[in-house]
Amino acid sequence: MSPIGLSFLFLISLALLSIARGQERAPHGLVYESPVAFPPAAYDFFHPNAQKPENKDPCVASKCSPLPLAAQVDATQIYENKASTTQKGGKQIGGGGVAGIITAVAFAVLLAMGIYYVKVTRQANMSRASNSVQSHA
Repeated sequence: MSPIGLSFLFLISLALLSIARGQERAPHGLVYESPVAFPPAAYDFFHPNAQKPENKDPCVASKCSPLPLAAQVDATQIYENKASTTQKGGKQIGGGGVAGIITAVAFAVLLAMGIYYVKVTRQANMSRASNSVQSHA
């Protein structure tokens, strides 16, 4: 079999193998579930009679900013700065761009294989022609 035929057969077998493996059933069941923690509101809903600890807010007397609010404001400002710098940057490649790159690479590979085939065929024909000319002389 020719090298091109072997490579074609190899590519088809790889494609069929990947298609067959892609159809396997995904693992399922309780074993594969990840545990999820209940938020405090859900815990309060399911345990309405639970005693809540008495926490005194230290910021009431001094009118200071509560820590979670200050952390959230700082985090929001940092996020906005990062978001504005990423928006000013270069463009993102979408799905069409990726498909175009893959198509271009496939076309280049097929073109290279075609050029190689023509080159090998011409060399074989030239050697046959020179052998037949020498045998007639």
